[in-house]
Amino acid sequence: MSKLKIVQAALFLAAVVIFSSCSSGRQYRSYPPPPPGHTSVSLIISNSPGLVISRYSDGRYYYRAPGGYVYWRGYGNRYYLDRRYVNRSYHSHRQYRDWNRHYRRR
Repeated sequence: MSKLKIVQAALFLAAVVIFSSCSSGRQYRSYPPPPPGHTSVSLIISNSPGLVISRYSDGRYYYRAPGGYVYWRGYGNRYYLDRRYVNRSYHSHRQYRDWNRHYRRR
């Protein structure tokens, strides 16, 4: 008789475990997606062996970055980000001052 009670208790315990594991008691909250981050783009890049430099029709040299940004050759053989992209990226104040001082306006 005691074996029958042990088997019944084991079956009852197994049924409770199975039924409780089938339904999720955890509630998930829906959070809004994170805000878009600022893209960080260098305002000035130095010439290096890996850059593919092209020549524009008016004779100026430029570099097109993989992100689609255009850099023009300027003071000190450095390449300055085109003016139309400056407001679209995040940059430091010191870097902006240097860019603004040496950017060639044509």
